[in-house]
Amino acid sequence: MKKILLVGYYGFGNLGDELMRISIKKFLKRENYQVVELLPKEVKYENAYSRFNIISVLNAISKSDIVICGGGGVLQDKTSFRSFMYYYLIFKISLFLRKPVIFFGNSFGPFKRYLSRILFKDLLRNKKLYIFSRDEVSYKYVKKYNNKAFIYTDPSIPILSEEKYEKKVQRKAVIVPRKFRSYVPVLLCLANQGFTNVVFAPFSPEDVPLAKRLSNFSVKKLKVSYCDVEDSISHIKQSELVISERFHGALIAAYFEVPFISLKDEKFRRFFHKYQKDYNGYAKGIIEASYKISKVKGIKLQVRKQMEEDAKEMYEKLKNLIHNLA
Repeated sequence: MKKILLVGYYGFGNLGDELMRISIKKFLKRENYQVVELLPKEVKYENAYSRFNIISVLNAISKSDIVICGGGGVLQDKTSFRSFMYYYLIFKISLFLRKPVIFFGNSFGPFKRYLSRILFKDLLRNKKLYIFSRDEVSYKYVKKYNNKAFIYTDPSIPILSEEKYEKKVQRKAVIVPRKFRSYVPVLLCLANQGFTNVVFAPFSPEDVPLAKRLSNFSVKKLKVSYCDVEDSISHIKQSELVISERFHGALIAAYFEVPFISLKDEKFRRFFHKYQKDYNGYAKGIIEASYKISKVKGIKLQVRKQMEEDAKEMYEKLKNLIHNLA
């Protein structure tokens, strides 16, 4: 049985990363591959290695036949150069040990440091590296250095397709917070636009305190509350509008064809451009997001079918690739 090491920002409770992880893992197990993972020490799973122990990481790589980076934007240094080096070294060591590496549904960059760009280009040139980009900008860049590059979609789509539609709650909006400490203009605008129910839906445990604090603000005729991370998808499916600082908050809204505003997330703009080139729901700040509410409210999105077709083709391509790497 072929053993595959699945690498990503897993085990920290981030909803988007866990959706990708579960989706890819289910697919690999269904194809009868043994899946091993790098996870935080406190997370106990079968066939898991500690991601913070160098010996454990080396054992995981050496005992695997293929390494898959399962979605997301781990190769960038905007948030952390240390994080970039962590993942770079995992993939570099894997390739050095002649293990094929597959980037499956990733976006790449931005790179603020010259060294990061040099190291990334070096990685791309390896003949044992295969790349499934989830956006056109990333694809065009990596294609210049690696001819085994393809463009598809986000790996989380199959697991979302298992979710059932839920009845819409009239005049309900969901906000997925991350960094902005005040949503007062947005709440006032939502009330002015006729919304009566707003839920702050965190996508990570680290965002829960912020969601709780933001939900304490009161607006006349507007019920403001928060939910737990595990309930966030359900609230998005029920809503008539989503405002998200998280990539997968906007993606889930788009998948369930709920109008959305993506806040300060260029990666999602790059991703969604493939599905709707003229979409107007992007904002760089709270004031702009408030202005955009009337622009996107009531828009009819029709992207779910295309997302599912792209995901089906993407996973079929992965299946054939792994088979050919035997």
